Amino acid sequence: MLLSTRIAVFVSLVFILAFGILAVIGVQRESLAARPYTRIAIAGQEALWREILHTETRRLASLRDRIAADGAVVEAFRKADLPALRRLAHTWTQPWLTSGELSDFQILDRNGHIVVSSSALAEPPRLLDISTIAAIVDGQEPAGIRQVSSDAFRIVAAKRFESWDGEPTVLAVGSKASGPLKSFGEAMDAEGYLVSTRGRLVEGTESQLWQDLDLTFPQRTGSVQQAERGDRLYAVTAIPLADISAGSAGLLVAAQDATESLLALDRLTLLTVIIMAAVAVLTVGGLYFYLRHSFNPLRRAVTILTALARGDTSATLVRRSDDEIGQIASAITELRHNLVAFNEARRQRELQRRRQERFVRRQMESLAGTLEPGARDEVLSDLGRIVAATRGGTEPTGEIDPVARLIREDDQLGPIAAVLQQMSGRVVEQHRRLSELVARLREALVRETQLATLQQELSIARDLQRSVLPADFPPRPTFAVKGLMQSANEVGGDFYDFFERRDGKLVFVIADVSGKGVPAAFFMAISRTLLKAIALFENDPAVCVRQLNDLLVVDNDQMMFVTLVFGVFDPKTGHVDFVNAGHAAPIRMRPDGSVETIVESTDVAVAVVGSVEFTSHSIDLAPGEAILLYTDGVTEAFDPGGDQFGEERLLASLESFGGAPGPDAVAEGVLAAVKSFENGGHQSDDITLLVVRYSGAARDALAAAS
Repeated sequence: MLLSTRIAVFVSLVFILAFGILAVIGVQRESLAARPYTRIAIAGQEALWREILHTETRRLASLRDRIAADGAVVEAFRKADLPALRRLAHTWTQPWLTSGELSDFQILDRNGHIVVSSSALAEPPRLLDISTIAAIVDGQEPAGIRQVSSDAFRIVAAKRFESWDGEPTVLAVGSKASGPLKSFGEAMDAEGYLVSTRGRLVEGTESQLWQDLDLTFPQRTGSVQQAERGDRLYAVTAIPLADISAGSAGLLVAAQDATESLLALDRLTLLTVIIMAAVAVLTVGGLYFYLRHSFNPLRRAVTILTALARGDTSATLVRRSDDEIGQIASAITELRHNLVAFNEARRQRELQRRRQERFVRRQMESLAGTLEPGARDEVLSDLGRIVAATRGGTEPTGEIDPVARLIREDDQLGPIAAVLQQMSGRVVEQHRRLSELVARLREALVRETQLATLQQELSIARDLQRSVLPADFPPRPTFAVKGLMQSANEVGGDFYDFFERRDGKLVFVIADVSGKGVPAAFFMAISRTLLKAIALFENDPAVCVRQLNDLLVVDNDQMMFVTLVFGVFDPKTGHVDFVNAGHAAPIRMRPDGSVETIVESTDVAVAVVGSVEFTSHSIDLAPGEAILLYTDGVTEAFDPGGDQFGEERLLASLESFGGAPGPDAVAEGVLAAVKSFENGGHQSDDITLLVVRYSGAARDALAAAS
């Protein structure tokens, strides 16, 4: 945007701001000036309404006194003859009700209950509230307006009356508010309205006008508004109404047709705005054209400067005045001479740079021939970058190359410094890569040796672990046993064992050590050795496990523990005593193919806490039955989708065998079912199985031999 335009816009904004401030001040001034007149108008209307209301209440007070002085009414009231009193009150007040002088006549007790009423309604609205009745009983004689229902105002006059059942009463008479309201409207030459405290129209001289104006007023304060109905303008005044009990009864609203005066005021306001706008437009337009003419020499100077910036030194500017514009012309002429000299110096430097470029390229190519092929290609690439930089080239990303920046900052020594910098950087980088490669090769050789040693040691540990597991048990006439373990890693923490004692009973155990790897394998070996040594001299499985727990819990710094099922099987009777220390429940397999879990674990795992008593359980196997012991590697196997094998699938697999086959078939079948479920997935834990089957085939022969 041109400077002249900016100045014109600035002045325009100043004018607009000034006119706006003046307009706001004028509006405020008019508002402040109108306040006294508004208060005078409200005060005048309040005085007029008070006079009309006073006239009406005096008339009602006269009627009230005449009724109260009627001897027949007083006598019937004293006798508490309610039917006669109602007939008499109706006869007495009917002429006034018919003529419109009276609209309501009520006698109320001090609790607000209507004793006598001129209304035919079962529950007519009360003319007075409790507080006003209490004030009348105390001797006051109030008179005024009151909203007796949601759709009716009444002018009320009341005084204390005779007693009823020993209690004082109040006599109240009322008339409709429409008469005083009409008188008020005629006096004001306006339409009058009575509005409730909720802003709802109750009485009005022209309801349609009220609906068309659709006004809202603040309650309890006087206000003046301007409203529009078609092509007519109204001045609407609202004054608060004082209730007979000194409270607020609502608003008295007067809507006066003030079209002529309000239109004249609007026309005067519009004329003022038009005059102000015309003055502003003429002032800003004249300023704009004056500035445009005054700034023409400056624009020509800017045009010459733009041509010089593009390198066009043929443009000239003639000085035609001695003011600031003429001084600018002299400065531009001097600038043109300096630019011509600068361009000549730059041309000489360009010739010198090209000579340096050829020298650097020859030296660079000579040095590049002494490097390895990869480094040589990189150096030649740097050479191409340097050459491009001396010619003003950029990176493919559009950024200036650092080498180009260095050359442009030092035209004489820049290329040589760039060559040496790039050459030394490539040599140092090549040496660093070779050193790192040698160090990595050495480290890889050491790690390979360590890995081979570790694998050899793990292989030996695996062989040792498998060697301590019992071999296939020789066949016996009354039972068969089979153990199977498949480790998830090189060494595992599961183990099983079985052996015959001298008394001919079979001792068996299956266990799962917490953790995996070498620590679990060592703890397994210790646990197995101790348990076997104890079981050789102790018959009670519970005592064996307790002694094992007391030995393992001592110096158990690694906080490892063992879950196990340890049992003793008597091949003569098929009786089994066993302890389940935190392990999965054994499964009983019957000849008919049904299976069931025997006893869920109720004891803690071994090596958790010391001095723990373990529970011994007993079962009797029938001929053809078998028990299956397993570790959680069976039930906690996962398929590729993340589903768990679980105990239900294990039981279903055992039922699918159809009876109790040999221990070998059971162990291999369960392992095959788990592997099929894993479907080539990673084995997450050791899988260990132990099957003891009682055939009972030679039971009688053994019994006879014994």
